[in-house]
Amino acid sequence: MSVRVNYGIGSFGKVISARILMGTDIMEGIEALCEENHIESATIVSCIGSFQKSSFVYLVPDETSHIKVRFSEVIEKEGPLEFIQGSGVVCKRDGGYETHFHGSMSDQWGVVSGGHFLKGRNPVITADIVLAEIQDVQHIRRLDEETGHIQFYPLEQGLELPRKIEK
Repeated sequence: MSVRVNYGIGSFGKVISARILMGTDIMEGIEALCEENHIESATIVSCIGSFQKSSFVYLVPDETSHIKVRFSEVIEKEGPLEFIQGSGVVCKRDGGYETHFHGSMSDQWGVVSGGHFLKGRNPVITADIVLAEIQDVQHIRRLDEETGHIQFYPLEQGLELPRKIEK
């Protein structure tokens, strides 16, 4: 099996600890924190809490797709939901924020679900979050020709293309 990686080398800058308040969409809250603090790229170090409701998708097989998978139909879960853990990267695309965020939650019976969260559709009851600014690497989301989907593109400051590993 081959090893193929695109990457950039940077460092942590500001670290923000915050509580996202009731009714705020989790991704919109994260992006507002970044905008307010002039952060272009970040990683979500820790994120837990609870949701009023949640909407997400996950991968399902699709033999007609170039990469043999596609996103499911939108899954909508009514709350209250215990937000077990979320992680992701704050990126930019076309001049705005586009956060790539995944998480898991459990319902009132302890049934766990989760996946790729949809912005604007995950209002919290509360969420405790720690964000770390990434310096010297731009987190970009853009169309990847190999997969045909929007993907993470880490671009180190001063370089025109990501660093690569190909073995």
